[in-house]
Amino acid sequence: MSTTIAQLRHFIALADSGSFTRAADSTRRSQAAFSRSIAMLEAHLGAELVERSGHRNALTPIGRTVLEHARQVVAQADELHQVVRHQVSGETGSVRLAMSATPHALLAPRLLRLAARDAGRMRLQLSGGPQSHQIQALRDRTLDALVTDYHSLPGSHADLEVHRLVQLPTGVLVRPGHPLAQRQPLAFAELTEFPVACTGMSAAVGRLLVQRLGMQAHPEVLISLASESVPDLLDVACHTDALYMGVMAPAAALLAQGRLVPLDIPTQGLESHIAWVQRVARAPNPVLDGLRQQVLGWLQEAGSESMSAASAASVSPAAAT
Repeated sequence: MSTTIAQLRHFIALADSGSFTRAADSTRRSQAAFSRSIAMLEAHLGAELVERSGHRNALTPIGRTVLEHARQVVAQADELHQVVRHQVSGETGSVRLAMSATPHALLAPRLLRLAARDAGRMRLQLSGGPQSHQIQALRDRTLDALVTDYHSLPGSHADLEVHRLVQLPTGVLVRPGHPLAQRQPLAFAELTEFPVACTGMSAAVGRLLVQRLGMQAHPEVLISLASESVPDLLDVACHTDALYMGVMAPAAALLAQGRLVPLDIPTQGLESHIAWVQRVARAPNPVLDGLRQQVLGWLQEAGSESMSAASAASVSPAAAT
């Protein structure tokens, strides 16, 4: 008898929980049946995978190697079932996406509405967090795709397939009555008189700013209000003298309403390049391919709307007074 997908799922559950009891509960098996499944897997492979000692069960060295392969095999099996279900019944299945701060602000509401309208056919899981964790989740097959800033990706990612989607303009936005809205022209040093609210910058953008403007523009010096929540950063710019520095697309509605205006600060070369990232080694998946095209369309629309709103909201010193 050969190793089964069910046995591999059980082994993954055991590795993740470190407990036969918890793993049996999570897989809805009796402890006796679960233990037999692990024992059969070890017998089929001809190796001890788990060191059974007290209440904690650690993996053996070969068990850790088997775990890496087990995650890939189970993930590929799940992908296969998802693709077949989509072809046969139109069911999308589970989609797990991670996004950095700006794509999350632009895409999360639309993605959630899409999944809600498709209730019963798509299960959507959105996540954030440090990019290094997101990339590792891609490699571990616990994530299907990542939408993030291209320039923040690590230099070497041969195992990842990167699709550059759109280039989104950046800017510095303030409330209409802000003191800087009445000054023209503006020197960069004048920005440092006020708190700067930003999600953060890639190392490439940080280096470019320092090269152009000196150490006063280093992100660690410049950014005083940092958050992964773009709506919160825009809110503080609307209600205080803080400056929002970043991609303008999430602020399109606020610009159109006149609640924020752009400052006349050169930002050439500081644009955000949004990328869609997946594993290279993966089965063809029309669900994700279709979703990538949908995301591309939304981002292009958001970029166009923000440029129009920013152009209309630009003010002269006379208009700001």
